[in-house]
Amino acid sequence: MKILISADIEGVGGVVRGEQSARDSSDYAYARKLMTAEVNAAIRGAFDGGAKEVVVVDAHHIGLNLINDALDERAKQIIGTPRRLGMMEGVDLGFDAAFFLGYHASAGTSQGIIAHSYRRRVAEIKLNSRKVGEIGFNAALAGHFNVPVLLITGDEAACAEARALLPHIFAVSVKNGLGAYAASCLHPRQAQELIYQSTRKAITRVSLCAPLIVSKPTCLEVRFTTASAVDRCLRLPGIQLLDGTTLRYEAQDVLEAYQVFSVMADLTELVPHI
Repeated sequence: MKILISADIEGVGGVVRGEQSARDSSDYAYARKLMTAEVNAAIRGAFDGGAKEVVVVDAHHIGLNLINDALDERAKQIIGTPRRLGMMEGVDLGFDAAFFLGYHASAGTSQGIIAHSYRRRVAEIKLNSRKVGEIGFNAALAGHFNVPVLLITGDEAACAEARALLPHIFAVSVKNGLGAYAASCLHPRQAQELIYQSTRKAITRVSLCAPLIVSKPTCLEVRFTTASAVDRCLRLPGIQLLDGTTLRYEAQDVLEAYQVFSVMADLTELVPHI
């Protein structure tokens, strides 16, 4: 069995504020250690559960967060950016299942720790009228390649979001939000043990978890926080204006929708603007 692990940092146990997830912050180094330890727990659980190959995608920011020489040496790593499939790079190479480690809820989620949807100027994303964040969009991208998402770890808000989209997912909550930047967290060793045991069990559920399939053609709608973000994206072919902050794109499938969204999101972050 071949497993893809997409690892983010905001949903890692003990991480609750941007000071921990930002590369230029003094708290970032410790957050990297926590992230690496949780990923290692998932790798061990996957192999002990019967996996033959594990590939880890470093999926936060520019993809240089995991402490490479501290990672379980049995796993392969995908690092760096830019990447055609972003947080799900490699999913098109043939996997039996995917795990989402350290994920967070979508932008605007109550009690969601550091909740956002890919970029700070993205307020809402919809695929065929269904609201999605990173959890839903990444799961849909995996589904495009017939890969089910078996497990997610993160805060309780992220787990609830995942359960609503994927009823059979093994959702592992390592912290419970007390606001946007505060949480009640498990001790790191407890969180890592829970992740280990959960991944080991989840791998036995492959036959029960179907991929998330988004119908074709796929309508992408993106609402931004500023009108200037819309102005930038309107320069792309095929983009339709819905209102002052919302755009639509009719894609042939979810893969095209993701690629167009990625370009739109990058455009909004190129230079400072209101």
